[in-house]
Amino acid sequence: MSTASNLFDPVHYAGARRPLPDATSLPPAAYYDPAFYQREIDMFFMKEWNFVGHAGRLKENGSWFTIDFAGVPVIVVRGEDGVVRAFANSCRHRGIRLVNGEGKTRAFVCPYHSWTYENHGGMRGAPGMEGVNCFDKADNGLIPVRLEQIGPFMWINFDPAAPSLDATMGDLKTRIASYSLDDLVLTRRKEYKVKCNWKVYIENFMDYYHTPTVHRNSLALGSVSAYHRKPVELEHCDGRYLVLYGKHEGTAGLLPGAKGFPFLPDLEGRSLEGSNFFYTSTCGLFGFTKDCVWYVKINPTGPDSIDLTVGSCFHKDIVARPDFEQVVQAYYERWNVAVAEDNVIVEEQQAGVRSPLCRPGRVSPMEAISYAFRKHLIDALKL
Repeated sequence: MSTASNLFDPVHYAGARRPLPDATSLPPAAYYDPAFYQREIDMFFMKEWNFVGHAGRLKENGSWFTIDFAGVPVIVVRGEDGVVRAFANSCRHRGIRLVNGEGKTRAFVCPYHSWTYENHGGMRGAPGMEGVNCFDKADNGLIPVRLEQIGPFMWINFDPAAPSLDATMGDLKTRIASYSLDDLVLTRRKEYKVKCNWKVYIENFMDYYHTPTVHRNSLALGSVSAYHRKPVELEHCDGRYLVLYGKHEGTAGLLPGAKGFPFLPDLEGRSLEGSNFFYTSTCGLFGFTKDCVWYVKINPTGPDSIDLTVGSCFHKDIVARPDFEQVVQAYYERWNVAVAEDNVIVEEQQAGVRSPLCRPGRVSPMEAISYAFRKHLIDALKL
């Protein structure tokens, strides 16, 4: 199957629905076909909660940044009242994009005709509209986009009728409560452009299976931890997320042998004994380990490309240490190395799935999270 007219025939996805020991991956065309990607936009990204990062990026009132998520231009801004909101990045007059990049402002001024909007979204002025019948500034503010948070982490939703973020994520907030979410400070963001389908990156991140091979000279360093080779338990998740747990000594935030910070102060239960890796609706990936948290934000930019952001978060008391900048470089090095290795391998996979000879592959017991992710996606796409 490639771009044939029967792309959406459910028979092509039957293998992905079989029980894990009998299952296959998705048809290769699901990773590059424009029609399949458009169906994902219409039925998945436009309907569910989309992760857009850490609110620490908006440090001051008036701070803003823009994102084109799955092609939809959005402004995320902290208003003068301190509240973080999202709006369509589109003037109410002729639809032009208002701003690009990031910055700080009390008002957004349209570069075309100078219509002006407060940073809380209300219209301030529309020069030249005097005398127009039934024109009310109150009816012409920026179009809001739903934005909700779990701790400092932000998601947006384009569907006014969708359930709340809390309802969607279920017990996720409870699972990660001991990581002191409100005390996590965003200390670094690093951005990449990667030539792969968004699903390829998610499946790679939620996969211990590749670690001994792809990261054999870095994370694994020739000695494979036990949790890198055992079957993955598919845990019950009361919400739109999946979790990959590994029990281990020390932290997963450093390369082997590196020295780091003390553990987070309020950890409880199994979080004290290992690391939790989460996939969350729709493109948010998280590593919660004993002394830090990192996230991977995926923004799909086409059937075979993504913008990737890796954010590094540490407890505020750790950030206040006089040696923070010195010690934290070891954590940054771990992420720099691992992400570079992952980016190479996912681009190679993207090139491979485009082959007309590529077929769906069998699934290992170590790929239970990717298996569950694919089943959820094809359910959402009604395939």
